[in-house]
Amino acid sequence: MKIARMPRMRVVGRFVRALVFPFISLIAFHAVIASVYVYLEGIPWLEAVYWVTHPHAIDLRGHVRPVTRAVAIFVYASVFFFQVWFAERVLVTLFGHGGLELWSRLMSEAKIEQMRDHFIICGYGQVGRTVVDQLQKAGIPFVLIELDEGLYKELLKEGLPVIHGDARRRDVLLQAGIQRARGIAVVIDNDADTLYITITARLLNPNIYIISRAGNLRYAEALRGAGANEVFIPEYEGGLIVWRSIERLVGPTGRLE
Repeated sequence: MKIARMPRMRVVGRFVRALVFPFISLIAFHAVIASVYVYLEGIPWLEAVYWVTHPHAIDLRGHVRPVTRAVAIFVYASVFFFQVWFAERVLVTLFGHGGLELWSRLMSEAKIEQMRDHFIICGYGQVGRTVVDQLQKAGIPFVLIELDEGLYKELLKEGLPVIHGDARRRDVLLQAGIQRARGIAVVIDNDADTLYITITARLLNPNIYIISRAGNLRYAEALRGAGANEVFIPEYEGGLIVWRSIERLVGPTGRLE
């Protein structure tokens, strides 16, 4: 499970790094304003820091320690504009385009970590899209693994449970919860990669049900030998559908009816 949580830690790390500059700027701002009090007004550092963090405590009437009106106006204006800038930076980081994407990724990964008896779909091409549509209609939990970053971001915006990565990698399959999954459908259009994923999936979960796509009969046999429970060839299946249509037209006599 440590492997599965690493991507989330990287996402949190990006949030933290994005907020480092605004908070460093906050500290630097307080130091600069405190320096103004110290060197222009002769106020001790400790008291100057207090006034920076509590500008409403500035006394222009001399009751405690008088401050010139010019310095007071400078401090008030500086604090106001800095607070506006600081709030804008934090809000952009948390809720801007990049921030929303990171939040979506966190939510997706948290959802995936809780899944049990789900199905893993490797690839979101035409076949993968059809499978996902049917899984959604049936209310069956699933996880998508997509290598294309642009497509991954689109799927993330749609709220789909998706992982960005190469399904050939052991850590990516573990992140998708393969050890808890009920089945995996390898529907990418690359026979060599499909074979590798099938072998890896079987090693990681001896009991998982594997459905693999093949480009020809030779690879279909290789996939069965590698541990696939079912193998399908889209072109072959499509050819059978065409033949059945022809068969219905010609009838048992072999002539058009």
